[in-house]
Amino acid sequence: MAARVTRGMVLVAALSAVLLAIASSVAARLLWRAGDERELAAATDAIVAATAREAQDDNLGPAEALREALRESTLPGYVAEVWRGSTLVASNVPSNEQGLAAARKGRQEWVRHTRPMPSGLTLVLAKPPDPAERALGVFGYSLAVAMPVCLAAAVVVARSVARRSTRPLLDLQTRIHGLRALEPLPASSANDTPLEVRDLEDAFRALWTRLDEMLIREREFAANASHELRMPLTRIRLNAERALADAGPIGRPALQAQVAEVDRLTRLLDSLLVLARDMSSGIPGGETVNLADVCRRVTARALRDSRPAECVFPDEALVRGDEILIEIAVENLIDNARKFAAAETPVRAVLSDTPGRLLLEVTTPGARIAERDRDRLFDRFRRGTETRPHTDGHGLGLALARHVARLHGGDVRCVSTETEDARFALELPPWTERS
Repeated sequence: MAARVTRGMVLVAALSAVLLAIASSVAARLLWRAGDERELAAATDAIVAATAREAQDDNLGPAEALREALRESTLPGYVAEVWRGSTLVASNVPSNEQGLAAARKGRQEWVRHTRPMPSGLTLVLAKPPDPAERALGVFGYSLAVAMPVCLAAAVVVARSVARRSTRPLLDLQTRIHGLRALEPLPASSANDTPLEVRDLEDAFRALWTRLDEMLIREREFAANASHELRMPLTRIRLNAERALADAGPIGRPALQAQVAEVDRLTRLLDSLLVLARDMSSGIPGGETVNLADVCRRVTARALRDSRPAECVFPDEALVRGDEILIEIAVENLIDNARKFAAAETPVRAVLSDTPGRLLLEVTTPGARIAERDRDRLFDRFRRGTETRPHTDGHGLGLALARHVARLHGGDVRCVSTETEDARFALELPPWTERS
């Protein structure tokens, strides 16, 4: 907005400088023309007086006296002619033809003064239109002087006006950026806030309040739905386990499948509740978590009976956050590698402590990820068509891992190329005394 105001003011200043230069040149031309007309009138008076003296002293007729006066007069740059009707009687130009041509050339552009004389004679005194060229010079000089001054003044004034005009909006922007979750918007500390900005702030505050109320209702609904869904799932699983204890060889596989399906629904419910958390609120407070211990615990549980693993974890790698959520993120990455790794090929997991971050890289041997799929893999409920018939799950693993990481100020990214084994990196900020 400030840049737009500045550009507008500069454009107005440039146009003002051009108009000022045009006005100066027009005014100068009019003044010079008026001056030339006065000079011509004075020169004509002098010729008339000289003609009268010639007629009196030498006893000449009007035409001869006027011709003699023109011959003795000195009018450099002027054309003086005496006409009787359409006949040239006398001229200060040596040749009559030249005088006639000079009088006709640019007749309407020249500055002329006409004076009636005795015996039907007419004295015409003309001057070339020099003011036009001089006015053009005035235009150029005026523009050269006015343009830099106008532009400099426009920039200074525009920046001052723009900063003063946008200061209330910048203050509102700063207060909005400082909010966490949907906490109330603090009041402005300025007393001179314009009415338009106050109206905008009131509208934003009303919208903010409606969003807060809506999110509160959604959180209450999610909490109630979680409780109401867990109870029947728990009873179904309990009844299935009781029936499994008394079932024979024929009914046992169906009951085992039912128990597994209930577990899958429970995990899905937990994942959806985690994904429903607002990332902007982060993890308030949080505890100190040894990420290395979490990785060891998860790999021992997820890869113990399925396949070999190559794991490199330090003794200690501390982060601050929710240990249960962090364990969910790590388990989803490890479990994703277990599902899609080539048979009998060890899954690799390496945890390193780099400056400013903790980095857990999980490699899935034998798997490749095309460039076009790198970001789409983190979409919720997205599963590749080639994996659906062979693996269980709901397509929430990577989305859930990224969501948990971002709740803790980190991220999950695919860091491998199309020609490498698929490798995902979990980044988390390390624990500090201020975190």
